[in-house]
Amino acid sequence: MELFKDELYQGISFEIFKEGLTEYGSYLSLPMQVCNHSKLKKKVEAFIYYISVNKGVLDVYTDPFRLSCSGCELYPNSFIDTILTCEELKEVTEGDRLEFRLEINDKKYPPFIVVRQLGDWYVFEDEAKNLKRKDNDTKSISTELKKKIENFEYIEEQFGIVLQKFSVRVIDENSIQLFCEVLALNGEIQKEGFNIEVAIYDTDDNIVFQTSISRYDGDFKGFEVFNFGTIRLDIPVEQISKIRIYPTR
Repeated sequence: MELFKDELYQGISFEIFKEGLTEYGSYLSLPMQVCNHSKLKKKVEAFIYYISVNKGVLDVYTDPFRLSCSGCELYPNSFIDTILTCEELKEVTEGDRLEFRLEINDKKYPPFIVVRQLGDWYVFEDEAKNLKRKDNDTKSISTELKKKIENFEYIEEQFGIVLQKFSVRVIDENSIQLFCEVLALNGEIQKEGFNIEVAIYDTDDNIVFQTSISRYDGDFKGFEVFNFGTIRLDIPVEQISKIRIYPTR
């Protein structure tokens, strides 16, 4: 099993610290830190239930940030400290579990279980497998996005270049990296140079992102790998309908 604090959910991690009693010693308190490791603002909601070995399913409250009500907004590379409280318990027992139901940026994720073992919290084995499956899903999305790349050979010929070896890497649910090779057909280009434009479209055929890289006769040596950097979108990457890459003057 994997340590809960080491797992990421769309760039969000949770770490539960040593438990204790509330200020007046009346019920169980579990300090927890929620971190946003991504470069995008995230709205996080977490509906949490405590599954006690001795008392069954119990309600959990989160203070001072009520993750289970309207949620909280985490800025890039920031965190909040919250406290999980369970009014029907005074101590944690080995084998106790927490069930998490997450919503990140209003997208619901399947429930998962973390279990208390050896004095720490671990993602339940089946859930750890699901997380690894999500990594495979990211690779699958990257493959699908690569199929959505369109280039125009007849335009490229006018500039004396070829665009080839396109690749896409999904970073998170709203971000990708995009690469391609640029090759001069006869080893040189026109003195006026060229731009390589990228346009990304959503499912309604709206352009949601545009960028370009420029090269001139003295800059370009006949072959180069173009890296268009990290492309951050206002839509989930699954909603990209096509990516067009083409030269312009």
